[in-house]
Amino acid sequence: MQIRKGTADDLSLIRDLTKRATDSTYFIEGMGDSAAKTVAAYVAKSTDVFQHALGSDNHSVYVATADEHLLGYVIAIHESPEIDWIMVDPASHGSGAGKALMIAALDALAEHGARSNVRLTVVAHNERAKAFYRKFGFLVTGPVPDRDIPTVEMQRAA
Repeated sequence: MQIRKGTADDLSLIRDLTKRATDSTYFIEGMGDSAAKTVAAYVAKSTDVFQHALGSDNHSVYVATADEHLLGYVIAIHESPEIDWIMVDPASHGSGAGKALMIAALDALAEHGARSNVRLTVVAHNERAKAFYRKFGFLVTGPVPDRDIPTVEMQRAA
């Protein structure tokens, strides 16, 4: 596995990976078409955010690859500081890709002076993701208002 800076060449793969990663995460029993619309909007947004972040001095973008296959990506915002997006292909869960991406993002934030008070958001019912983030010192700080899917904020203390 390799962790490298993201490039425009990765854009075509971001959409497909985000779709695979969010299909099960965002599905909530009984939501039907609403869940599908939420996933579609989220997938479209991921490509736009990734592309914008590539051209921004305020962002770090990393991808995890193995044999030219995209395993996941992360986008960190320096000024906030925030892990804005972290996605790992469900087929790559348990491979260490998520851990390597999180370390790369936290290292990039630290290089820009942010060693604590790093924030991220996660779907409230995604217990696996919340457990993953807790391994890096993140704790749930409260709900995020006005989201189609219930979401919580997590923050990393000093």
